[in-house]
Amino acid sequence: MEQTLGKRIAAHRKRLHLTQDQLADKLGVTAQAVSKWENDQSCPDITMLPKLAQQFGTTTDELLGREPVYEAQIVPDPEEEEDHYIFKWDTGRRGSIGLGVLVLLVGALWLSAKIGDWDVGFWGISWPSALLVFGIVGLIDRLRFTRIACVLIGGYYLLDNLGVYMGASGKLIFPALILLLGICLLVDALRKPRKKPAKRGTASRESVETFTQSEDGFDLAIRFGDSSQKVSVPCLTHGEAECTFGNLELDLTGCEQIADGCTVDIQCRFGGVTVIVPRSCRVQTDVSTAFGGVDTDGEPDADATATLRLTGDVAFGGIGIEYE
Repeated sequence: MEQTLGKRIAAHRKRLHLTQDQLADKLGVTAQAVSKWENDQSCPDITMLPKLAQQFGTTTDELLGREPVYEAQIVPDPEEEEDHYIFKWDTGRRGSIGLGVLVLLVGALWLSAKIGDWDVGFWGISWPSALLVFGIVGLIDRLRFTRIACVLIGGYYLLDNLGVYMGASGKLIFPALILLLGICLLVDALRKPRKKPAKRGTASRESVETFTQSEDGFDLAIRFGDSSQKVSVPCLTHGEAECTFGNLELDLTGCEQIADGCTVDIQCRFGGVTVIVPRSCRVQTDVSTAFGGVDTDGEPDADATATLRLTGDVAFGGIGIEYE
């Protein structure tokens, strides 16, 4: 059965985790109008179709169920395609490429250690390599001082664990690198805008490994990338978020209600997590930190009664709490 315009509108809205009220606010119409569209009781005005397509990140033709028409199309020869590989750098797949490079690097060094009988364990190779690759991948599109520090610290520890002699001055390198990391974190924090340019409620498909929502909670995990995700549940009672080698913006203002005593557990490794909460609730932190910290921007309302408990661990990163 051919899908109707209303069903396509409903599918796109649910894909973006938007309620009918939220979509109506973005379009400047009523929620009843959106409901009638999705139930095929009425159709959007023709001037509304471009706005809908823009909100859904598609075209009006695709929204209307029309296949795009091209003047000419070249069909490649299947036999010729099997014999040729096209290598193209795509920043959208940067996280996957970085993970592949990391596995290759660790595998090559671990194999060399076994063959050469080096006095180094797997952990001594893996974590400095991860820090090194994380820094290099982050420097591809633009300069980040924190990523430079990660490259230097990862490279230093990798050479040191592999037994490369650095001379008597090598004892001073690690304290100097820790000092450099602190300076880089401060410089990056001062140069970042308070509000990120990315639109809330959207997430990078390449960086989000998992994101699930239930009636009262969520589970989110990203690795090797930056992501912005808005949680929209009727009553939030619990949640889990994991961020490894990346930056995550977690927006909880889309929840209709945050239950008193709600617990959100955050695991942050070599990255940063920003949690945006409504002023109607008060955040209580119980986070373990190692080479990191927790910062708060803003204050809850004086009559805020609900308490949101933030737990978890932070290593080489930070958690920011923003009241909005």
